[in-house]
Amino acid sequence: MPTRSTRRSMLLAAILVVATVATVPLFGGTAAAQEESANDYFETFRAMEGTEAYQEYDELETVRTFAVSQTQVTGDLSADERAEFAAVADTLRAFDRAYVRAEDGEYEASLAAAENVSAHIDDLERYDQTQATLAGLALTRFYERLGDGLYEEADAVNRTPDRIERLEMTATAYERADMPDEAAQFRVQAEQLTAEYERDRETIATARNATATFVEDCADCADVQAVISANGLETFAAYEEARATDSQIRDARDRAATHGLADREQELGAMADDVAETRTTLAIASSAVLVGYGVAVGLLGTIIVARLFLWRRTYEASRVGSVVAVGDSDV
Repeated sequence: MPTRSTRRSMLLAAILVVATVATVPLFGGTAAAQEESANDYFETFRAMEGTEAYQEYDELETVRTFAVSQTQVTGDLSADERAEFAAVADTLRAFDRAYVRAEDGEYEASLAAAENVSAHIDDLERYDQTQATLAGLALTRFYERLGDGLYEEADAVNRTPDRIERLEMTATAYERADMPDEAAQFRVQAEQLTAEYERDRETIATARNATATFVEDCADCADVQAVISANGLETFAAYEEARATDSQIRDARDRAATHGLADREQELGAMADDVAETRTTLAIASSAVLVGYGVAVGLLGTIIVARLFLWRRTYEASRVGSVVAVGDSDV
């Protein structure tokens, strides 16, 4: 006869068995409830009716309509059928997201979203080649339209780095639209603009460094008297250097403006103003040195001329005295 302890152990074991048996269908029922049925997909595809993206790209409307009819005649879904409907739904949703981004002018985001469409089409192709082909045709047309929009945006932006980026995305869009000639055209434009931009960046950097060095070396050039005292006749050379630096920094500022580099344009403009002020001071100082040099030369010339006249008078007087002396001796 089993003891009380044995009966208690048997009772606990029975409870565990019952609990285990009871939980198996519970978990199985929860998993089944999470799987979408044919009716769920029917409602999903029917709710997509009237979507602007599918109306404009009727290949996708055909895919949607076919999916609706399939869900109406399908009973319990197999794993492959469920995967196919999921791929169709993912393709349609991803395309709509890409379309909306493009309509909002968010072309870069639209291009990224279109890549997701392509991935979902690849999934769909494993189950239904026809629907995948229709979706692919719609995506190809969409890429062409996206390329047109990206080019218009590239043509409208002023900042060269942004324009280069848009041109590269334009080329990418046309490549995916199976338009290799257009893609090559915009790829070349992007490369040429990149080369021009890099050259101008080097020119700007050189001008900026040269100007900074000039301003540092000519720290006392704000005062005319200080310039003359420090440089003397070298003031003329400093003025010529100021003229060259002024031309260089203004050219750099214009290049920055051409490329839409607002911050750099502002910085170079401030440097150009400093150089222009220094150039004015050096011009005045050069004029003062020139005037002073002219006065000094004039005084020296006057002294020399006066001494020449004095020498001449002395010479003539000595000659007259000599003639008189000779005459007296003859008499």
